[in-house]
Amino acid sequence: MPAPFLLTTEPWIPVWDLDAAAARDVGLTEALLRAHRLRLPADRAEGVALFRLLAAVYDAAAGPRDAAEWDAAWKAETLDAAAVTAYLDRWADHLDLFHPEHPALQCGALTEYARGPEALHPGTLGGAAAAWFSHELYQPLPPYPAARAAQLLLHLLAYDVAGIKRAAPGDPATKGGKVYGAQIGPAASATHCHLTVLGGTLKDDLLLNLPPQPRADGDAPVWERDTPPAPMRSRTPTGRLDLLTWPTRRIRLHATDDGTVDAVAHHDGDRLPDLWQHSSRLDPMTAWATSKAGTPIPLPVLDDQSWPQPWRGAVLLSSTREHSAVVQHAVAAAERGTLAPGLSLHAVLGTTLYSNQHQSAISDITVTVTPLGTTGQLADPAAREQLATMSRYADVIGSNLRQHAVKISGRPSAQVAPRMLLHDLDRDWEEAVRVHAQDPDQGRALWRDAVHAAAERCIDAFPLRPMERGKLLAQYRQDPAPQPKPRKRAPKTPPAPAAPRRAAGTGRRGPASTTYEVFDGRYTLNQLSRHPNCVVSYPTLRKRVVEDGWDITEAATTPGGRGSRRTT
Repeated sequence: MPAPFLLTTEPWIPVWDLDAAAARDVGLTEALLRAHRLRLPADRAEGVALFRLLAAVYDAAAGPRDAAEWDAAWKAETLDAAAVTAYLDRWADHLDLFHPEHPALQCGALTEYARGPEALHPGTLGGAAAAWFSHELYQPLPPYPAARAAQLLLHLLAYDVAGIKRAAPGDPATKGGKVYGAQIGPAASATHCHLTVLGGTLKDDLLLNLPPQPRADGDAPVWERDTPPAPMRSRTPTGRLDLLTWPTRRIRLHATDDGTVDAVAHHDGDRLPDLWQHSSRLDPMTAWATSKAGTPIPLPVLDDQSWPQPWRGAVLLSSTREHSAVVQHAVAAAERGTLAPGLSLHAVLGTTLYSNQHQSAISDITVTVTPLGTTGQLADPAAREQLATMSRYADVIGSNLRQHAVKISGRPSAQVAPRMLLHDLDRDWEEAVRVHAQDPDQGRALWRDAVHAAAERCIDAFPLRPMERGKLLAQYRQDPAPQPKPRKRAPKTPPAPAAPRRAAGTGRRGPASTTYEVFDGRYTLNQLSRHPNCVVSYPTLRKRVVEDGWDITEAATTPGGRGSRRTT
């Protein structure tokens, strides 16, 4: 039997130690007790998963319950050492990676290990082509050291893909030894958003990303609960701590006598109905937009070619249809004067990209760190609105550019749009936000000029005749003029009713094809289902639009299975 590996005391969390001026690994207890002297790199997917765990542990141990407690915690030199130590001592055995009954973050009911250590490798989430990009998967992997296995366990719980899973023993949903319809977890389904202080510490980041609130009745993180049953189940979260530590999968690590992990049990876990509704309500480290129907959808921070658009995070500063609980919390703390006005805040935005509509293979997990401004800017309502307006300006110019290019060139939107996306504005946005803090007018002018320069680089690279190029340069800053609808003459006599059209390849009769204005053009649902920007099949698209009343853009761009959506 392997020796215990206590996540509280064993070194496994990679940090930068300001006192040692070196990178080192620490346990949960040291991470929280010395959070004021440590930094946690969280600009990659593994770092995001670690940060979410640390936030949940601190919230459960000593999270502030109201604004007064939060302000006191922010002003204190350290986190509450007595509360943290007492809490982690109490739950240390439930935070043992190899505990025989309730292993940390795992299912103690599992005893059959059908997969090797490759099940923990992040590359396996890429599907059948994973070995092309992770060459070590071409051969059997050696056992993982316990510390590395703990890191990879967190990553797998956060980002494991949807689809078919091996059935756990005794699962009544088993069909041929498998269960179907596994969900992705809360961390992967939404746009992750947490704030970090430029030059700050782990203490700063933890407090910034935990808006004060009392623990909800019955709420508890996974280590405070009995080990989950082996079969998959559906349930609703009891509160923030439950959601932040949601057991998306039933996993158990098999340890050798020397404490390395050589095999893994891996099955479906808890499923969460109305995923986006619960995440938007309970998970503060997410960013949301609002659909036309009034439902939350993950804030889009990538363009149509999946390139990060760093300026888009600033729309969260506005009081419109975009929101994030951690940004609202930081604004409130800045307005109270708790945050010193010179602190520079950045948003860490994460999005999971899938290579198929079933979300069963990940193509990338993008993590973008983008400046939001100083706390002085956040405390000023006018400055917040200006930064949000600057953010939207880039998207307005980009949309105008694509629409005018289609109209002037005569080429189809699907051919033009990928060539007219604004790129290479990361440093321009950072500089514009920095200058805006001292001179708002100059900051806005810098950003406007940078956006225009990016647009004109796209125009120069696009094959146009000189006259067309000149016309596009003159017009792309203007909103495209609406196309006048042709006037219809009233018929002299009522026409005979048109015969219903038959659906192609069937004997069924149905209504005439309707066209929809979307993606800079007009398409029938059949045509739209083949558009490169559409991520669902025709039957799904038709059901959403015709039967369920979805907005056409939302219906085409929301991947199947990513939460449920209620119509109003």
